[in-house]
Amino acid sequence: MKKNVVKAVCGILAATCVVSLAACGSKDELKVGKEFVAAPSQLDALTKLDKGEADVAVIDSVMAGYYTTTGDYADKMQMVDGLVFAEESYGVAGKKGNKALMSKINEALIGIRTTDYAALATEYGLTSSIALTETTADTYADATDSSWTDVVTSGKIVIGYTLFAPIAYEEEGALTGFDIELARKTIAYLNTKYETNVTVEFLLIEWSTKEAKLADGTIDLVWNGMTITPEREAEMCVSVPYLYNKQVAVVLKKDSAKYSTVESMSKAIMTAESGSAGETVIVGEKDE
Repeated sequence: MKKNVVKAVCGILAATCVVSLAACGSKDELKVGKEFVAAPSQLDALTKLDKGEADVAVIDSVMAGYYTTTGDYADKMQMVDGLVFAEESYGVAGKKGNKALMSKINEALIGIRTTDYAALATEYGLTSSIALTETTADTYADATDSSWTDVVTSGKIVIGYTLFAPIAYEEEGALTGFDIELARKTIAYLNTKYETNVTVEFLLIEWSTKEAKLADGTIDLVWNGMTITPEREAEMCVSVPYLYNKQVAVVLKKDSAKYSTVESMSKAIMTAESGSAGETVIVGEKDE
């Protein structure tokens, strides 16, 4: 989803599409396109594309693969063939210092790797994105803080999410999706193993507010296709990688010939979710 581990679009993978340094403008210019229009969510980015408010949307391949083959957008939109801006991994994030809580999340993810996790990956068409392997190890195994005990005492864990299929979406009025169901299975595993009774609550958030909501305790976890970056690992407590993802471009099918390369997008209006890896692809890293 969401912030790019590659610092600029010049790092596009050679195996898919090599972009020369000449494609990257000065610090004050966009990395891709002539104008950037921020969207509240990745789904909103596709809506802007559909309404003609943008020419190119940069979003997660996990989401792009779903919406370009399923639903109302399947006949209208497509991914730009062979163009990958970055490869990345998804992780779950908690408040900085909450290592014991993240240790339990890691433990459960590893514990259900060959059962519920594998089944959900198949159900949601994400088998090619599987990141958990037999060598995955809990990075917080020695944690001793009270964060897991605090969750058990409160009896609930609040998870922040945004809507984008197949990660999190509503179907017949019910919240579902790969990350949603994986979170439920993870907490169910812990409840069974440790004889606890923690319930899961999901809170819809704006992606750009996730750090603030973790810090002030509004949510306990961000579980929503969050890209693991060194910056986030320094600022938050981040789980082991559980899915692989790529940053890709989506265009209207009628514009597929017009926008087929980064160079051809030089005069395009670009859109991406605010605070996402897609935004970083377009505008570059923001100065702190």
